[in-house]
Amino acid sequence: MLFLKEEDFIGKGSERACYLHPDDKNKAVKVTYKNNKREKNKQSQKEINYYKELIKRGMNNWQHLPRFYGEIETNHGEGFIIEVVRDYDGEVSKTFAHYIKENGADYYNKEIEEYKDYFLRNRIIFNYGMMPKNILLRKKSEEKSELVLIDGLGDVSHFTLPNKIPYFARRRITRRWDKFIKKYIKK
Repeated sequence: MLFLKEEDFIGKGSERACYLHPDDKNKAVKVTYKNNKREKNKQSQKEINYYKELIKRGMNNWQHLPRFYGEIETNHGEGFIIEVVRDYDGEVSKTFAHYIKENGADYYNKEIEEYKDYFLRNRIIFNYGMMPKNILLRKKSEEKSELVLIDGLGDVSHFTLPNKIPYFARRRITRRWDKFIKKYIKK
């Protein structure tokens, strides 16, 4: 069992908390925190299953997703381990929402297009949790940056069979992408 300490706490959403891994500061542990509305986090299980599916498909380009290192039992319950997204200077990357507020969304058109292309090219399904606060902007250098999805991976639809067929997967990605752009980027 991995013991997570409060001093390693990074942040939390409506159901899950994230901690730095006590033995490796380049990894994080996501757990469903106690006293939330759900006893078991369905989103965590969907995310874990989707990571496993990507790995099974031979995914080796983790440019816009944190790497997945498996499941683990912690003192806060079941969790899973992912890569901590860091900038070139070693600092933990800030949210895309932070940078949109600072510079406006149009400033990041190149990064947004590259991000979209990545999801389409790799047929990676994201859910409606993909929003600027759940995306980090990783600075690769002073001039270059990229977007990384930290929450909202996988499909929340009940009927996911079409996701196995590249044509239908890309259509689903495109529809969700258009909603994401309309709701958060081109308001």
